[in-house]
Amino acid sequence: MEHVPVLLEATMEMLQPAPGRTVIDATFGRGGHSRAFLERGARVVALDVDPEAEPEARRLAAEAGAERFRFYRMNFSELGQVVEKEGPADAILLDLGISSPQVDRAERGFSFQQTGPLDMRMDPESCVTAEKLVNELSEPELRNLLREGGEDRDPGKIARAIVRARPLHTTADLASAVSRVTHAPRPGAKHPATRTFMALRRAVNREGESLSEALAAVPRVLKPGGRMGVLTYHSIEDRAVKNWIREHAEEEKRQPGMAFGHANPERWVRSLGEAVPTEEEIAANPRARSARLRGAERLPGGGA
Repeated sequence: MEHVPVLLEATMEMLQPAPGRTVIDATFGRGGHSRAFLERGARVVALDVDPEAEPEARRLAAEAGAERFRFYRMNFSELGQVVEKEGPADAILLDLGISSPQVDRAERGFSFQQTGPLDMRMDPESCVTAEKLVNELSEPELRNLLREGGEDRDPGKIARAIVRARPLHTTADLASAVSRVTHAPRPGAKHPATRTFMALRRAVNREGESLSEALAAVPRVLKPGGRMGVLTYHSIEDRAVKNWIREHAEEEKRQPGMAFGHANPERWVRSLGEAVPTEEEIAANPRARSARLRGAERLPGGGA
């Protein structure tokens, strides 16, 4: 399936790319959002840890020129290092999904719909694979991983099933082990292994930790008046982003005459709200169904 950027117009409206503005696309993927930023005149600094993103990044660099497009093979958790190389940004986008080419290639091991190795690494140089986790973690460790990383409804039962089925080497092995202890999906419902695969992918790639590290770097990277957008695809990510914005958002009521940042330096952003796909977008791109875009604007003072 061709990779289609999710919530593209909503992202452009929220982040307002324009000539003279620098946008950090912290999860380049296959470049759909970066290309749209460039088309609107912005300068783009893109990051991605997956080496398979590099060919498209090279093509985009050749089209736009080095002054307008820069690419770094970095995890978005390393966002704070970018400011040292490129200066602060006017906007930041974090797209926490995985690209269609990653899902569709069986050898990457992300999907239970095709038989492939239990890999799931965004960075092939990482030493942790899904195969290593399902075969080496204890049953209690697996239970916690499934509960916290995928919110599986019965993580204990699934963890026991995985341990009993060892050794597991392929995506089909794992999907079969999970399916044996869960109800058959209703027509149109999610596959019973969906949450298990998500939890393992998040653990392999340290996605929760990476998001926390990236958000912590935003005050150093985003200019006052700059905007951040985060695209999430499940409730765990969305909740983390929503809580982060809520924690740092400007209080609606402040003491009269007290300047922002003096009252509470932790309150340094303004929420830009959220956006979800339209029915038309979901029909054209079913993988957009669970997407949600949340945004925040950095205000003067605070957050330094």
